[in-house]
Amino acid sequence: MGERVTMTTPTTTLRRAPDQTARIPVRASVRDALLVGLFGTLLALAWSWQPSIWFDEAATVSATMRSWPELGRMLLSIDAVHGLYYAGMHLWLDLVGYSPFALRLPSAVFVGVAAALTVILVRSRAGRRTAVLAGVALCLLPRVTWMGAEGRSYALTAALAVALTLIFLAAWRRGPAPRRIRVLWWTLYGVIAVVATVTFIYLAFLVGAHGLTALWTVWAGRRRDRAARASLFGWGLASLAAAVLLVPFALGVVGQSGQVSWIAPISWGSWNGVFVTQWFYLNRPFALVGWALVIVGVAALVVAARRSRAAGSETSRAQARNPSLLAIAVPWLAAPTLGVIVASAIATPLYSPRYLTFSAPAVAILIGVALDALRRRWLIVSALVALAGLAAPQFVAQRQPEAKQNSSWSEVADLISRERTARPDDTAAIIYGPVRQHPAATTRVIAYSYPHAFEGLIDVKLKTPAAQTGGLWETRYPLDDVTDRFGGVDAVWLVTSDKQDWRPGVTGKLSALGYTLDEEWSLTGVNVLRYVR
Repeated sequence: MGERVTMTTPTTTLRRAPDQTARIPVRASVRDALLVGLFGTLLALAWSWQPSIWFDEAATVSATMRSWPELGRMLLSIDAVHGLYYAGMHLWLDLVGYSPFALRLPSAVFVGVAAALTVILVRSRAGRRTAVLAGVALCLLPRVTWMGAEGRSYALTAALAVALTLIFLAAWRRGPAPRRIRVLWWTLYGVIAVVATVTFIYLAFLVGAHGLTALWTVWAGRRRDRAARASLFGWGLASLAAAVLLVPFALGVVGQSGQVSWIAPISWGSWNGVFVTQWFYLNRPFALVGWALVIVGVAALVVAARRSRAAGSETSRAQARNPSLLAIAVPWLAAPTLGVIVASAIATPLYSPRYLTFSAPAVAILIGVALDALRRRWLIVSALVALAGLAAPQFVAQRQPEAKQNSSWSEVADLISRERTARPDDTAAIIYGPVRQHPAATTRVIAYSYPHAFEGLIDVKLKTPAAQTGGLWETRYPLDDVTDRFGGVDAVWLVTSDKQDWRPGVTGKLSALGYTLDEEWSLTGVNVLRYVR
């Protein structure tokens, strides 16, 4: 077990770090981890129901609100990279039913899990205060408050990244153990690496980062320690086995790479994604302070490592055989980003800032080290308050109704629901037009996201429902081919993009069927019209 920690001593975090050859102190950290995890979940959950659903979340809804055979058929043609997440969300929504709140609730929970596991991870290599500060810093990162209110897999990838790193450290520590024990732990590591990569393929870069941590640790131990070399060998075999098992999945994902054709090639603008958007979202002031703290955290760990080596004690030599916090955090932060950028430059564009969300815990770890280096409690509290103050404007912006890609879909749904309630006896049809920025879909994505508002409307242009196409979205007839579907219809709704404006063409064709424009509404990115006859 680790050395007992008090909050009153002014000594540095790194001098009161626990013995890294001891067990990861899960029990000693559990209360702190639970409290920080609860804080992260509640913060992510706060007002998460306010923003409208947007296109990416509508893809989750479209995928998960279909039968299991239909989902399996879809994954053979598109979105296999998200297949395991979709399966989990299918189970969850089968259990609780669909609503925007239910869609986002798992992400808020995964933020809490990631924060709690970060506390445990840091506590295995540093003092209690550093661990708590790292967990709280993770909860405050603008990218993390964003992912906690997002019905996608990003929060889950962060939690899996911390869990996989903890298993890596636990397996490494078994270097001196009997061979059977080592094999069991590295097998577990390989299995979780497969699960993590199937959940989101970019997590394969984290396995590579663990390899850099392993090499760093062996080099820092001057390559003489047999247990460290055995652990490096264990990582190599586990990673190789995982890679072999993942080949069919990787080939399937590569075969569907056309679905990310929207990703721009690497350019100078990509660096804004790396230094601002990736972990600090759109919050440039937080990014400036955050990177300064990351640099301070790296410097503090380097200084501590040099002091430890200079001391030359048996404890310092034992610690050198195990991955240090510096050797864990720096590859985790840098290797996935550099790997994706290099792959994008020499192969095909793959870099999107949100895809590297799983490295956010590494950023938080280094920020936690930097905060604890302030040593005095009042300075640490002041710094945390300042970070919270920098995070607050972006947090508030993320919880506005149109925060997600300026989506006004909830307002469209409320409008149609309200107007239909005022005319309960009308038999109504609807024409779904284009949706902004997403040519493969139509504004029916609003109906997927808010089904109750559109229940009972006749989709006159529908050819094949999305669940039967083997893709994410439905197929449609031209309007001229379905004029026979308007028989007995009293009112027709048109929901269309304000850029690809269908209003003139649809108005003319409906006029020939005896309809006149009754009322029109303009919302952000969407025009809504009602015709009557």
